Amino acid sequence: MPNAKNMANDPATPSGALRLPVRAPFSLAHTLRFLLSPAKLLHRRHYEPLLDYYEEGEYRRVAELNGQRVLYGVSEPQDMEKPQLQVRVLSGPDDARSLQGLGAIVQRQFSTELDISPFYKLAERDIALSRLVAHFRGMRILQSPSVFETLVSAILERQVNLTFAYQVKKALIEAYGLPLEYEGSRYSCFPEPAALAIATPRQLRRLQISGPKARSLIAIARAVLDGSLDLEGLRQLDPAAADAKLRAHKGVDPATAQYVALRALGHLNCLPAADVALQKAIQRFYGLRKQPTPTRVEQIARAWAGWRSYATFYLWATYCEDRSWNERLAQEIKASRRREKG
Repeated sequence: MPNAKNMANDPATPSGALRLPVRAPFSLAHTLRFLLSPAKLLHRRHYEPLLDYYEEGEYRRVAELNGQRVLYGVSEPQDMEKPQLQVRVLSGPDDARSLQGLGAIVQRQFSTELDISPFYKLAERDIALSRLVAHFRGMRILQSPSVFETLVSAILERQVNLTFAYQVKKALIEAYGLPLEYEGSRYSCFPEPAALAIATPRQLRRLQISGPKARSLIAIARAVLDGSLDLEGLRQLDPAAADAKLRAHKGVDPATAQYVALRALGHLNCLPAADVALQKAIQRFYGLRKQPTPTRVEQIARAWAGWRSYATFYLWATYCEDRSWNERLAQEIKASRRREKG
């Protein structure tokens, strides 16, 4: 955990802020792109921020810290030789204890201590991945500050299109989240388990959440509240144990558990083989005639062992680029394969 007090005393660090070292290579812009541009270029739609904001050169979000809501900002200082993140409190307590806790959140969120060079070494042997690594160099899988939020979002987004999922999630946040005001702007917060635990299926149905999903969300919220489901504690378990605990709850299928592990638990070897977006990206960049089955995805992903989460995420990130870029890269990869075969 970072020593917030010492970092805050650095002359280069503003009051109420700290700086965190990040393992190179690292790119804040690439890391935020997937989150802030949810496939909008391919879908030709614009999505307003729901929980994650980028304003005045700074990533902003609300998190719960020591029982209080805190709005924090993360930026990349330009005066350092090695990668660093500057974290500051915009609204909420900025004492040393709070900064230390916030530093731990940001460390985990941006995987600042993760060495991704083994993944890049692995990617050198894969024509498609090597091109993606070159383009998205320094991109980390941005982790959600809340496992509960990720699990609820994964359930809401399951088997629906991106636009509908966005609309439903927006409605849920507006109905049950508590916003935070800062300098005339409104920053949304994801609903706490207590808010959803007292909701009824009929109330959630009014937000266009299906009956089965509504009942599942309410049951999960109540389990979190009564302590029978310790979602944050899953971070301390090995992947197999965490997966088993998640899937023990009705409404959490293997794909949902995999997504939570990838986006909130920091597991490096997740492979949502049944994910349609992943299948289509593999078809495009691996030159397949038809969309691969989950079994075929598993076969291809054997070469990604240990880093299947990052291979998946870099393939997903291609949806944030425009169609012409995707088509051009697919052609370049195809030509490289032809040259390799002689």
